[in-house]
Order: sequence, then C-alpha cells, then structure tokens
Amino acid sequence: MSQAAFYALWGFVFVLPWDPLANLPVVGSIPRIVGLVASAAGMLHILARRRVRPLSWFHVFAVLFVLWAGVSTFWSIDPDATRSRFITYLQLLVLVWLLWEIAWSPERQRALLQAYVLGVCVAAVATIHNYLSGDPWLSQGTWETTRFVALEQDPNELGVILALGLPMAWYLGLAQAQRGATWVWRLYMPLGITGILLTASRGAFLSALVALVIVPWTLGRVRLRTKVVLYALAVGSLMLATSFVPEASLERIQSTRADIEAGYFGGRIHTWMAGLEVAREHPLAGVGAGGFGAAVAPTLHEAMASHQTYLEILVEQGIVGLLLFLALVAAVITPLRYLPPLERRLWIVLLASLAVGSMSLHLGHRKQSWFVMGLLAAQVALRPARTPVSRPRTVRVPHGPMLR
Repeated sequence: MSQAAFYALWGFVFVLPWDPLANLPVVGSIPRIVGLVASAAGMLHILARRRVRPLSWFHVFAVLFVLWAGVSTFWSIDPDATRSRFITYLQLLVLVWLLWEIAWSPERQRALLQAYVLGVCVAAVATIHNYLSGDPWLSQGTWETTRFVALEQDPNELGVILALGLPMAWYLGLAQAQRGATWVWRLYMPLGITGILLTASRGAFLSALVALVIVPWTLGRVRLRTKVVLYALAVGSLMLATSFVPEASLERIQSTRADIEAGYFGGRIHTWMAGLEVAREHPLAGVGAGGFGAAVAPTLHEAMASHQTYLEILVEQGIVGLLLFLALVAAVITPLRYLPPLERRLWIVLLASLAVGSMSLHLGHRKQSWFVMGLLAAQVALRPARTPVSRPRTVRVPHGPMLR
C-alpha cells in the first residue's frame, strides 16, 4: 500500500506543472483527477498503517493559517470567494501532509523532484510547440504575438513554474549516481530557459536568474573537464535560445530594468496602491480570503488580481494572516542549516527563486509553492540529531622516574 500511495503522489507531482489545465469533458482537469486519486491512496495508506507522524512547526502554522482563512468567512466582503479559497487551502494542506507522510526517505524525495522536472519538460516542450505552430497567448480576447504559453496557463505563472525546475534539474544532475543519467536532467536547462523566454515574462525571467545561481554555486563539486563542457553547454544554450526566441519577446524582457526604474511594474503599481489602501482600512483581519479583487474593484472600477503574494495575504487575511504565513515560511527555513551542503544550496536557491516570483505574482495559494515548502519540510525532518561534542579527556601523567 505504501508503494501504491507513493506512485499516486509521484503522478500528481508529475502533472503539477500543468495546472491549470483545460477541463476535459465529464471527467474534469487531469491535475484534479490525479490529485483526487493521490489523496485517496494516501489516506488509505495512512489508515492501513494506523499511525501518523508527529507534525512539525511548519505544519502547525500551516493549519493555523488555513483555519484563519476559513474563519475570515464571517467578515468577508465576498463570502463565495472566501469559501472557494478556503477549500483551495484545505487541498494544499492535504498535499503537504501527504508529502510529510509518504515522502519519508531521501530516495522518495529525490524521485518527486524528478517527477516535477519531467512535468516541466512537458510544459516547456508544449510551449515551444505552440510557438512553432504560431499559436500565441490569448489575453482577454486579444492575441499577444510576443508571448507563448502551453496548457492554457498564464505566461507569468508558467514562467515561474519553469524557473523552479532549473535548480531541481541541476541538483538531480549532481546527485544522480549514474553518470549517463546526469545529462538527462541537465538537458532541461536549455529547454526550460527557452520556454521561459518564450513566455516573455519579466518576473519569471528574474526568478530564473536567481534559480541559475545554483550553477556557479555548486561547480566546485564538478571535475575540470565537466566544468568546461557545462560552460560550453551554457553558452550554447544561451545562443540557441536567443536565436530561437522571437526578437519581440526578447525586447519585452529587456525592458525589465526600465520598467522597474519607472515605477510602473507592468501596470501593477496602481493595483498595489489600491491594495495598500484597503489594508490600511482593514489592518488586523483583512477583507476575507480570496476577496482582493472585490476589495480593489471600487477604486480600480474592476476586480483585479493582486500580482503580489504578500500584499494579497495582507489585504485578505490582515496582519494576523500575514504573520501566520511568514511563521510557516520561517519554520521551514530555520532547519536548513542542518542539511548537507548540496541539498542546503538547492533549497536556498529554490526558496529565493520562489520569493522573487512571489513579488510579481500571487503564489500563496498555488500548488507549486506549497509543494516546494512541503517537500522541504519533509527533508529537513531527516536531518541528523545534534549530539553534544564531548571534550577530549585529559590524561594526567604521574611524576616520578620513568619505568623501564
């Protein structure tokens, strides 16, 4: 039963980068179906085992955060949106719990990282296919010919999803026992970078730059000959991607610095200012989970997404909700120092990349964010217990004539 539950969870992580996928007739979306199967298999495994693992502080704060989101229904300005968001949070809570209960070994945790990388490979290939087919992104009834996506996703979210796969793939290439298999994971690097550039997402591009920090940070583990090959691969990938991606997409990415210096932030600044005004009016408890769009609609004359994770939580769940969210993040970051160097660097880069992506996207209720935090919580739980360092015993030599 344990293996069946793990395989179901593996399949869910594999389709995780495809979310949201277009609904299929009758059965619904693929990630939803696989998620329900994984949840059912995980629950059966836990019931058959008749015991659960003690929760970590991360899980405790996650439960409190989700419960606070549910309680906010009582004062929400949009009760339907709050109930929907609460159900989403409950599903995310089940996800991190299944990771905690099922991914209990380093081998299983590494296999789930492999599943995610294989999933983003599919998303990157589908994005490239749409570009070659001349199928750009349809935004509010308008075709944006400079941006290409796959699986009907938002280009900004898809770009961050692809960026998270970069450090995972690099880590798998270093941690793989078979040398031949290392290149299978490293080949995602040019594939993922090309997909990110095709989305023309400036926030995802910044997130990818942070994700690629893992390459020079871990090259000390690689032999000189391999370093030369990897540098050649990096340069070749960059040249191939820039020559393959349309110039209009690259120009949009190149405008990142000017856009930030102008304080425009892709048109988000007006939404952020409206959100801050709402936060001043409802500082402690917020307007209710999922209520950001309804809260800023009177100012912006339409419901707008927050495009900022921490501001969204502050507006919707107030200072209490934001502190609970920051507490669960801190609870999963604190034990990082006990991990081995390679794993520690992987998770530092992953969390930093996710944090950069969160500055321009609302990722607080996305499965990819909770997957990263949930898997990290499962891994840091395997850290070796600290043992007190015993001082060397001092042996006293008695004075007197030496014995012959």
